Amino acid sequence: MIDRRTLIRALGAGASVTIAGGSIVSCTNRPVGDERDPNSVVLWGLGAADADKEAKVLEAFSEQNPDVKVKVSQVPSNGEGDASSVITAIRGRTGPDLYWMDRFNAPQFASLGLLEPIDDLIEEHEGVSPEEFMSGWINFATDELRYDGQYYGLPTSTDTRAMYVNMDLVDEAGLDPALFDPDNGPMTYDQLWEVNDSFNVQDERGTYERVTWIPWDDQAKMIMWAMAAGVPFYDDQSGHVLLDSPEMLAVAKMYAGWIDRLDFPRMDAFKATYQPPNAPPAQTSFFSDRQLLQITNPGAVRSLADYKPDMNYAVTHLPVPADGDDPFSWSGGFALAMPKGSSMSKPAWELLKFYAGYEGQKILMPPLTGIPTNLETIADPEGWDPRIEFFVELLDVTRSRPPLPVGTKLWDAMETMQGSLTQASDTPENLVKEAQHYVDPTMQQFVPFSLPEGFGDKDPNLKLPQG
Repeated sequence: MIDRRTLIRALGAGASVTIAGGSIVSCTNRPVGDERDPNSVVLWGLGAADADKEAKVLEAFSEQNPDVKVKVSQVPSNGEGDASSVITAIRGRTGPDLYWMDRFNAPQFASLGLLEPIDDLIEEHEGVSPEEFMSGWINFATDELRYDGQYYGLPTSTDTRAMYVNMDLVDEAGLDPALFDPDNGPMTYDQLWEVNDSFNVQDERGTYERVTWIPWDDQAKMIMWAMAAGVPFYDDQSGHVLLDSPEMLAVAKMYAGWIDRLDFPRMDAFKATYQPPNAPPAQTSFFSDRQLLQITNPGAVRSLADYKPDMNYAVTHLPVPADGDDPFSWSGGFALAMPKGSSMSKPAWELLKFYAGYEGQKILMPPLTGIPTNLETIADPEGWDPRIEFFVELLDVTRSRPPLPVGTKLWDAMETMQGSLTQASDTPENLVKEAQHYVDPTMQQFVPFSLPEGFGDKDPNLKLPQG
């Protein structure tokens, strides 16, 4: 559930624009009690840094729908379960018709009554069942938008995680480049540690001068290592989350061992030296040729082009627990939803369908270096930046977090466990119990609850581009 800290952190709307007939003019949110133009759609869209990219989608929509006025506001980020801005707007009757949000939050926000289901709009305007219509998007993304038998938005973008490799450092250290060739499959943890022990450099005082990897850095998160081990997070039959399961405890112990082996205080000092807090984007330990491997998402190709264009790098699979394990990745992403108070009008539906559909995603995903969720856009090589081809291919093996009405709370519990293990402030045994006690009582408010049928299965409709 949304905690008190989040509820009181009300965020104001920022600068806004209107797209109408291909033009862009300034506007503001409608006042309380104002009668809205039925052909006007209010969108809380992408942040200001990417507003120019979004504007191209809206201009294309406007060309096809010249009578519809789209009023856009760049609202501060609503990620990590922060619903304060939309809560404030709903209460003040100043909310949008469409709302760009972290997709993983949808079941929780729907359970709080913050979102409108779109099933009736699908049936009314598309003339097909919601299930048939939603089959045009990748399964795990639509699963994250489903709660209590209804859908609460359309998925826009997604991502996968992989491992960037500084190949010049591979050559300099005399490492076997075949280890980092994705055609050879993923490295095992044992192989990664062998590389670590041969590559890392420490001075006579033990201070790190260069490192192989950091298992808590960037997108290398505790929840990822749990996914790699196949840890179940929820059991439909018992109705309990499984954060204190033997499988989770084994991962927590393994992670604690990694922290001890790498000597966290020294590794933390290394990061502070080469990547201090609030450092400019160009100043990272990876960009500084001090870190061999970086686990992150496709967006890093833009950063590399901007800040380290001369780096000779490759992208390969995430490491896996044992030899013979299949490759894996994990995905999150965003969606457009209709918050309470949305007009839920036909123009709003048409914009939602266009933005999150083939045409909108084909315009928006390449400049964002995002991965489409629309299956037709995924299959189109022009639907995404060619530099992220490997990340798109990982859709075939990716996993997602379970779409639970306590999803944000589960995420917070995993982040807390990771932080405590990294700091060695408590034992794995205590931390998995604390995580369970933090999340499960809230989950019991929604039981009986079942994950979407087929959750975690490969999408049979997914077709990746050939060649």
